[in-house]
Amino acid sequence: MRLISMLGFLTVIVLTCLIVDYFQVLRRPARLGLGLAVTCIVVGVILVVNAVLPDSQFYGAVFSEQDTLDKVVALTFDDGPNPSYTGQLLDILRDNGVHATFFLIGRHVTEAPELVSRIAAEGHQIGNHTYNHLDLLKLDRRTVEAEIDKTNEAIAAITGSKPVLIRPPHGFRDAAVLGIIRDRGMVPVEWSVASRDWTNPGVAIIVRRTVQQVKNGSIILLHDGAGDVSRAQTIEATRRIIQELKGRGYRFVTVGELLAMGENRQ
Repeated sequence: MRLISMLGFLTVIVLTCLIVDYFQVLRRPARLGLGLAVTCIVVGVILVVNAVLPDSQFYGAVFSEQDTLDKVVALTFDDGPNPSYTGQLLDILRDNGVHATFFLIGRHVTEAPELVSRIAAEGHQIGNHTYNHLDLLKLDRRTVEAEIDKTNEAIAAITGSKPVLIRPPHGFRDAAVLGIIRDRGMVPVEWSVASRDWTNPGVAIIVRRTVQQVKNGSIILLHDGAGDVSRAQTIEATRRIIQELKGRGYRFVTVGELLAMGENRQ
């Protein structure tokens, strides 16, 4: 059952229990109706929280970080390619000898194929971030499949291969979404470090939040796209994050390389 269906079912139970309690249908001092309503609310909160927490494995396995003794981290960028900022970002990565992972939106891929080609040509990894960046929890199965497949096809038309990594919009997923991803042999990727750069809090804040959270095997979430929103702060912050983490002895890898480190230990 989809998460949204379960929440609807729980809402009906809550309303029914409150009505039962209000009119004292059961006429019991324990107020069974109210107790059941509170229980359903708690269950609903648990279901929602586990759908949005990046490191939750409640609905199925997701990759949010690697358990490793090596000082490695993975930079990831969402919502591109963005003609205004992705090129600048690629320049910074090239000048610093860093490879990153880009989770691309399908409709942006079709609008800027030259940037997609450059991302691949310069050794970065490309992942799927769906075609329209919609909340997959609110979509029916057929639409979720189309969002994923259409993006895979758009990327493959340019690079020659379909991505194996996918990051659901906002990181939101339930068992059905993860099942669709698994059916395609793809790996759902979340993150362990988020600076909330999408709010444009300032370059220094983005850098500080990121560096403070980083540890061995971290996956860092940043954004180079999202419509007309300025990503100038993220671009400059990325430069400083790379310099700071390199100074602390960290090495940058793609998500695929980070994932393989765990597979090689097995």
